[in-house]
Formats: sequence, C-alpha cells, structure tokens
Amino acid sequence: MKYTNLLIALPLLGAMEVALAVDCSNLTQWQSQQVYTGGDAVTYQSTKYTAKWWTQNQNPVQNSNTYDVWQANGSCDPVTPLPQVSVTSPSSNARVLVGSSVSLAAAVSHPQNMAIDSVEFYLDGTLVASDNSAPYEVMWQAQGLGNRALTVSATDVSGARGESSAVNFSVVSDEVPPGDPNFKIVGYFPSWQGAVSDIQFDKLTHINYSFLLPNADGTLRPLENLSKMTALVNSAHANNVKVGIAIGGWNGGDDSAFETFASSQQGRARFVQEVIAFVEQHNLDGVDMDWEYPDPGASANNYALLMKELSVELRARGKFLTAAVVALGYTGGGVLESVFQDIDFLNLMAYDANNTDHASMQYAKDSIAYWQGRGLSKEKTVLGVPFYARPTWKAYRALLQENPANACRDSDGSSYYNGIPTIRAKTQYAKLNAGGIMNWELSHDSNGPASLLTAKWEVANGVTPSYQCQ
Repeated sequence: MKYTNLLIALPLLGAMEVALAVDCSNLTQWQSQQVYTGGDAVTYQSTKYTAKWWTQNQNPVQNSNTYDVWQANGSCDPVTPLPQVSVTSPSSNARVLVGSSVSLAAAVSHPQNMAIDSVEFYLDGTLVASDNSAPYEVMWQAQGLGNRALTVSATDVSGARGESSAVNFSVVSDEVPPGDPNFKIVGYFPSWQGAVSDIQFDKLTHINYSFLLPNADGTLRPLENLSKMTALVNSAHANNVKVGIAIGGWNGGDDSAFETFASSQQGRARFVQEVIAFVEQHNLDGVDMDWEYPDPGASANNYALLMKELSVELRARGKFLTAAVVALGYTGGGVLESVFQDIDFLNLMAYDANNTDHASMQYAKDSIAYWQGRGLSKEKTVLGVPFYARPTWKAYRALLQENPANACRDSDGSSYYNGIPTIRAKTQYAKLNAGGIMNWELSHDSNGPASLLTAKWEVANGVTPSYQCQ
C-alpha cells in the first residue's frame, strides 16, 4: 500500500501524525557504494527511505534526522514481493514440429533483486524441466500432438514463488507449411576436403566453392584444386543448382589484402575486373563475398563501395552477389545498410558464438532479428547453421561414427553442435522468418539416413521427416 498520513484530533494533545505501512515491493535494498540522488527511494531494515539530495555511503538509519540526507517514510508493508516471470519462448500460438527441439525460455526478475533459487517449466500443469541459472532456458523435444500450455514459475531464496501467465502453442506433425520455391538452401563446399560425388545436389539451391583469395593489389591468387571446382560446376548445373565462388574466408584472421585494395578506386576496379573474368571463365553463377571482417568506419565505407561496384558488373551479366556476415554485434557495423540493395541475400554466420553452445536456437533468432532490425528484408535473410562441433571441431559425420545417438542431441558431453531436432527447428523458424538456410560445410554432413541436409530439405519442402528421433 502507499504511505499515507492521518491527522487525528485528540483532546488536549491536538493533532498527531500516524504513519501507516508503505509498499516497498518495487524498491531495492540500500547499497553503500551506490550513488543516490534526490527522490530515489530504497529499503533498509524493513523501512522505506527517500534521498533528499545526492548521497553515497551514508547509512539511512544514521542519516535520517530532520536536516540529514535521508527521509524515513515508514515501515515496509509485510507483503512478500514475488519474482516476476514471463514466457519468452515459444511465442503465443506458435506451431512446432513434433520431434523437433523447442526452446522453453522465460525472463525472470525480482522487485528487490533477490536471488532466484529455481525456475520450473510446466506443460499443461506437469513439471517437465527446471533451471537454476540465468538465462532461464531448457530444450524440450516436442511430443504429444495438439495444443499445449506453458507456464513458468520462479522461486526466490526466501521461498517466495511467482508464476507466469500461460502461453499456448501447438505441436504439429505433417502440417508443416508447404515448400516455398523461393526458399534458398545454401551449402559451402571447401577446396581442401570432401568429394563432389558425395554432395546431395537434389537438396540444394546454391553451393559456394571456398575459397578464392585476393592479393593486396586486387589481383587474385591461383585457386586451390581448380579441377574439383570444375567438376562441382558440371554436376551442380546438371541438377539445376547454382554455384558461386566464395572469396575470402577466415584466412587466419588476416584480411589485410581486402583492407588494402578496397581502400582505393584503382584497387577495387582491378579486383572487380579479375572477379568478373574468373566467373565468366569458369561458368559460375555468382559470387559470395566472405571478407572477414570489414570494421565499422573507413573499412565499412570501402566495403560498401566495393559491393556496389561488383554488384553493377555481376547484375549486368545475370550473376548473383551474396555475402557471408557475422551473426550480430559490433562487427556487424562493418556492413552498411546501403549494401542491402546491392546483394541478392546475406548468409548469416549464426555460429561460433563461444566454445560450448555456440549455435543455439536463441542465437539464430537474435541474428535474424539483428539484421532485419537494420532493414534487411526477410527474402534476403539466409540463416546459417553449423555441421560441426565446438570446441572439438569434429564434423557431424564423425560424431555419428562415434555414437549414432548423437544425431538426436546437441552435445555428447564434450562436443557441442546442432543435431537433427535443432536443425529442423531452425529450418522451420527460417521458413517463417527468413528467405533461406545455409550451412558450413557440406563435407561435414553424413550421407546416411541421419543427414542434416536431408533434415533441412524435408522441413523446407513440407516433407514428413524420414528420420525419427526418440
């Protein structure tokens, strides 16, 4: 309740001021090192205090007399403040695919910043999982067709328990949205490993051969394993799959050649001329720029000029221009919004966030939200997923060779990756919120029934999943 004063007329004694209990549920505890200014309210020893002016390290109990910095407002109402809980995933009325890995997540706060002891997730009133550390998220393998209701409760260290409102969603089977003919399925294929004969061309729309490297003067270095790229182009075109040349790559973190030639009109012109000649000579369909990474500032301006000049020449010849970009964050500022009009789409590298859960579902969502929040259209947004693990860098196919059960989970205890349920969930999310899905890289996949590329293709085309995760 709010603090109020009652003036009571009493014989002989006149008027007496009586303080009622005050509502402290939205206040924080006084901290000695915290700076407070006039009007800031806190609680201390179950009493509300309001600062009269700037203060720090002045105990409210000892500094609340008439001319002191703190004003005592009354004892706190004994009503126990509860944790505040809201469901953040899945969204209301979402449709999730049975067997897919679904993020159950909640935002939890406390009016008095009290520590949270546990967070529990309930589906239709039944406890299914719990978490005791932020961010509060668990992965649930969707089961039980039909409508489901998720509620989340949080208990603080005092035992007080708060609960969210219910969020309703549905688990569906073969009701996957039908395939979109414009939805892109992109795979990178490296020069140094993998056989062209192992590629599932019927499940791809684009392949980027990786990598062609530039020199500091804008000329191009000889391509590693040129005959392999030639075989790739022939096989891909026979299956109506487009092939682009990926230029750059991580290259040990050395992007000095890009920085140098892109900084001058002469360097950019030479680079564009050589790239166009390479594309036409080898019957390629386009270019994927993989400069890792232009920095915000002068580098970003040079990158934008380069992409504009390259786009003009490629489009005049009916060729595509795409680019691989960081998932989100400061480095994303190296790609200016003006670039969006010059590319056919961006491949979002939503992986390598850390050494464990490096490509979570939430990271994928955050990446899409970041780029689209800057103005990238849905159709030009292509979500990237990994076909490898961290920190072991094991290929997905190697993980299956160690244990076939690894197909249906995201970690074996030492390797962290995306298994089939997560790949399906990401593809479904991309169908609704992006224009395609990409992977690094194709040789990491299994060609057996548990293929990640197959899992993507089935969801993208509205096909009932062929591999069942129990």
